[in-house]
Amino acid sequence: MKRKILWPFLILCIVTVLVGGFTAWKLYPQFMGPPEVTSNAYIYYTIKDARGFVLARSPKGVDGQPLKSPQPLIALGNDFGRVSSDAVLTLQLSPDNRYVVIDGNRDHGEQVWMYDVQAGKITFKPEAVMGNFLRWLPGSNGHTFLYRPMFPLGPSAPMDGDSWNPGLWSVDAATGAHANINIGTASAKLIDAVPSPDGTRIVYSTTEGLGLGSDTYVMQSDGSRRTHLFATTGLESVAGLFAWSPDGKQIAYERLADSPAPFLTAGLWSMDSSGGRQQRLASVDGGHGYMPSWSPDGQKLAYVVRMNTGDHRADTSQQALQSAIGVFNLHTHQAHLIATSAQTGQQWNINPSWSAQSDRVIFAALSPANTVLGGMPRYWSAQLNVGANGETQVVPISPVLSHIVASG
Repeated sequence: MKRKILWPFLILCIVTVLVGGFTAWKLYPQFMGPPEVTSNAYIYYTIKDARGFVLARSPKGVDGQPLKSPQPLIALGNDFGRVSSDAVLTLQLSPDNRYVVIDGNRDHGEQVWMYDVQAGKITFKPEAVMGNFLRWLPGSNGHTFLYRPMFPLGPSAPMDGDSWNPGLWSVDAATGAHANINIGTASAKLIDAVPSPDGTRIVYSTTEGLGLGSDTYVMQSDGSRRTHLFATTGLESVAGLFAWSPDGKQIAYERLADSPAPFLTAGLWSMDSSGGRQQRLASVDGGHGYMPSWSPDGQKLAYVVRMNTGDHRADTSQQALQSAIGVFNLHTHQAHLIATSAQTGQQWNINPSWSAQSDRVIFAALSPANTVLGGMPRYWSAQLNVGANGETQVVPISPVLSHIVASG
């Protein structure tokens, strides 16, 4: 009899323990505080609000997509972003995840803001100089970058010795200290400079001016062993937007139109790291700065294609661009479109990147960004070769974001 009476009590105890344990497990993060998230688990954005341009971030998903709307961190200050002519050209996290660079352009010139992730502060790097960020330099201390200095700002400007005769600078994001790398010409003639994946070499291009084509070189990262690779002339002759293959053996790049019209169609080219085996791969969008993207396996290149080549308004107006995402397979030597406006319903399909398995391209789709309010991009994934004829499957993988000025 006693055993029959004790059974309900015993069951009640077991249920209480289970429910209490589950509740405690669910509430544990609240008692302990939020889990620490490393800086490389975020995507950084510049967004627009009443203060102007504001740095924000969102937790990053496995495919590099935002998991929720970006949360504001800090205003860039100095009324930057209060007028429609202000623009953010580059936004990138450093290799060691300690600094976020914001390259901004105003009516009086271009400067670099540097956000210290740990301190939560923004400063100009380097100070008292106008110029533009090019790329982070792999290796070294993890937060050194290549920079094209253009103009000194007052007597406190860092100089190359006792004179202003800069070429290409490497700059420490923490201290602002710089070292001049001799490129054999003035910094104003530099088009682009990109370090190899191991940071030992730099490919760069220069020009003497509009209509004069360009010259491309490779050198050691300290400026030694400078080698002229090739010169280009004609319409598609401004070499830039270099992208090294993951193994450092090949370089993709674009030949932009040497023309006063800023957004003419360009050519996507590849070569080996010594300048040999050059070949034109595809026609791509030109002038907007959308770089070709190597797949991690080094077999494919993703790029942005201008679709309305017959609409000459798009030669001069950024808002008139209609674009798609293309992929060139270096193994089969075939190019095909993988994401178009018909699939996403958006005019711009831009900024392609790759999944770790090289089987999907992640990109942003949006209508033309409003210069006052910012843009409303959404991230999409294009799964390659899912159909019998090699079709792609294009699906959205993020919510629609709002007031986005730039992402990195």
